[in-house]
Amino acid sequence: MISYRAKSMQRIASFDVFDTVITRAVGTPSAVFLLLGRILKNMSLIGCTPEAFACVRIDAERRATKNAEDGAVSLRQIYAEVQTSLGLTEEYSLRLMNLECELEAKVIRAVPGARDRIQNARNHGRRVLFLSDMYLSSAFIQKQLSRHGLWMDGDECYVSCEYGKSKRSGKLFRELLCREGVPPESIVHCGNHPDADVQIAKHIGLHVEPFLDGNPNRYELILDSHIRETEGLSSAMAGASKLARLTVPAKSLKEEILRDVAAGVIAPLLVGYVLWILRRAQQLRLKRLCFVSRDGQILFGIARRLINKLNIACKLQYLYGSRQSWNLPAITRIDQEQLAWIWDLTGFPTVRNVLSRVCIKPEEIKENLNSIGITEKRWSVNLPGKEISAISDLLLEDRRLHELILQRASQKRSVILKYLSQEGLLDTVDWGMVDVGWLGSLQDSLERILTAEGKKLPHGFYFGLRKNPLGNQLDRREAYFFDERLGLGFVDIFPRYGLLKWMEAFCSADHGTVVGFEEEGKEVRPVLKENGNQPLLEWGLLMIQKTVYCFTENLLLDSRLINVDADVHNATAEALKAFCLKPSLPEVKAFADFPVEIGFGKDSYMVHLAERYRWKHIVNSFRASKAMHDHPAIWHEGALLLTPPLVRLALKTALFVSHTLRCTIRPLKHLIRRKVLILAKQIIC
Repeated sequence: MISYRAKSMQRIASFDVFDTVITRAVGTPSAVFLLLGRILKNMSLIGCTPEAFACVRIDAERRATKNAEDGAVSLRQIYAEVQTSLGLTEEYSLRLMNLECELEAKVIRAVPGARDRIQNARNHGRRVLFLSDMYLSSAFIQKQLSRHGLWMDGDECYVSCEYGKSKRSGKLFRELLCREGVPPESIVHCGNHPDADVQIAKHIGLHVEPFLDGNPNRYELILDSHIRETEGLSSAMAGASKLARLTVPAKSLKEEILRDVAAGVIAPLLVGYVLWILRRAQQLRLKRLCFVSRDGQILFGIARRLINKLNIACKLQYLYGSRQSWNLPAITRIDQEQLAWIWDLTGFPTVRNVLSRVCIKPEEIKENLNSIGITEKRWSVNLPGKEISAISDLLLEDRRLHELILQRASQKRSVILKYLSQEGLLDTVDWGMVDVGWLGSLQDSLERILTAEGKKLPHGFYFGLRKNPLGNQLDRREAYFFDERLGLGFVDIFPRYGLLKWMEAFCSADHGTVVGFEEEGKEVRPVLKENGNQPLLEWGLLMIQKTVYCFTENLLLDSRLINVDADVHNATAEALKAFCLKPSLPEVKAFADFPVEIGFGKDSYMVHLAERYRWKHIVNSFRASKAMHDHPAIWHEGALLLTPPLVRLALKTALFVSHTLRCTIRPLKHLIRRKVLILAKQIIC
C-alpha cells in the first residue's frame, strides 16, 4: 500500500495501467492476437491461420514501434503495417482494428486490490493519474477503467501513443510533470515494469511503489509458451493463474508459495484433467458423474465450477468410498484374486490389523491361529514374511474361515448397496466414476458389488492407469495422462512413479478416509477415520483448494476465442516438471512438511514429503541405490535442496560411483557366468 502519510507533501498518485490496475485473462499481451486470429478466421475475414495472423500482428507492432518516434506507436500505425502485410484495404484494416479493441474489452479484468489502492490515494487527497506505454487510445483505456470502477471525474490518462513519448524513455513522465506543473517528488508512481515504472521513474525523481505481482511468474510463462499448440487454452490458464494469485490473500511467505504453486502448477494440471473428463462424459452421453472420495473431492469442486461454463448437462456428485470400505463387500468367493488386497501391507503388519480388513478378530479364530503356530502373544507384533504366508494359506484353505469371511462380506455388501441406492447408482442410467488411479481396484470392487445385483456398471475415468497384475482390464475405463496397459501417454515423466505421489498429494481431501458405512434410520452414512484431516488442514490444504477453485472460476472458456478441447498435456507437464524437478528453496521449505499418507484405512501412517539426507544414506547408496529406498522422503529433489551442501555433494558422488560400478560389474558377472557354462559343457562332453 502506498505510504501517503509518510510523504505528506505529495499531491499526485500515478498508476501504470496494464498489469497494474487492469490485466488480461491470458498469459501475455501478445496472446490476444491468437484469440483475435481465431475470431477473424471464424468470420472468414482472413485467409491465413489464426497462428499466422498472430505472427503478422506481432511483426507489425515490432516494425511500427521501430519506425515511430520514441517507440510510441498507435494501433492505427500498427494496422497500417498489417494492411501492407496481408494486402488489405483501408476499410478492411479498420474493421480488424475495431475487432481487436472489442476483444481487448472482453478479456480485460480489474487487477484484484487495484480499486482499494486507488481509493486509498483518493482518501488521502491525492489526484489520480494513469500512465501507459500503450498503442490503445486514452478514450478506450478510460472506458475500461470506468467499466471496472477505477476511474473518477477529474482523473487524467496519459498514453504514449497520443503524446509520441514513452515512459520507457522517461519523456512521458516529464510530459506529465510539465502539464501538471508539479515537481517529481510530489508524485508517487505505482507500476509493474521493472525498468519503465521503477528504474526510470526513480531516475527522474518520482517516489516509486512497484507492483511486480502483476507480471507472469515462471509457471505462467511456461503455460503461455504453449499457446499455439493449445490454441489459446494454456494461455487462458496462465491468465487464470495470475488472477488467482492476485485474488487469494496470503498471510505468510509459506501461504504465498502454496498459493502460487497451486495457481501455476496444480490448478492447470487438475483442470486439464477435469475438462477431459467432462468432454468424454458428453461424448459417451453419460447422465451422471461420481467423483470418488477422497481424491475426487477437489476434482468434484472443479467440475462443479466448470460444468455451467461449458453448458454440459450431466449430474455431478461426490461418492464416498475407499479400498477398505469397498473391498470387503466386493468379496463373492474366496480365492487369491479377491483376497489379494488384504496383503497390501505397509508399516507395521500384525495379525490383528490384517484380520481387521475382513472384519475378523483373532479371538474368533484363536484355534485356527494356534494350529499354524501363531499364539495370542504374537497377535499384536510385527509379522515376518513366513507368518504372513501362513495366515494367507489359512484364509485360502480353511472352509470355516471362508464361510466367516463371506458372511462378513455379505453383511457389509447389504449396507453399501443401500448407500449406492440412496445415491441413485442402482438406476438404469449410464454413469461414470472418477478417480485418480492407479490400478482401478476400486472400480473392480464396485463392479463386483453391482454385478452381483445385476446393475449397470460405470465407465471409469482416471488420471493414470498402471498395469494391473491381475489383468489388463481394458473395458469400461480410460486414462487421461498415461496408460501403462496400452503404452500411452506420459508414463515415465518421473522416476519410480513419482507422479503418483504428487497427484495423490495434490488431490488430498479435508476429511479422513472412509472405513465403512452405517445405517442411521432410513439413511446410510459413511464412517470416516477422522471427520477432519487435521494434519493437512494445519499444513495449508485449504489454501491449495481455495486457489484451485479461484483459478477455475477465472478461467476463460469462450469457445469463440480458444479451443476448450485443446490438448494441454505438454504445457501442464512442463510446469509440473519445473516445480517438482527444479524447485526453489522457498518452495521446498513450504512443501517439505506436507503429510503424505502411506497405506490405507486404519493402518495408514504419515511421512513428510521431503526430509534432508544424512551421512548414513551415503553409505547405503552403494547398496543398489538403497539411499533412495531407505530415505523417508518422497521428493528427492526437494530433499537434496534441504541437505547441507557437503552431504549433498557426497551423496551425488556416491550415487554416481555406485551406478558406474553396477553398470561395470553386472556385464562382467554375466560374462563370467557364460564362460563357466561353456567350460562346464566342454568338460561334460
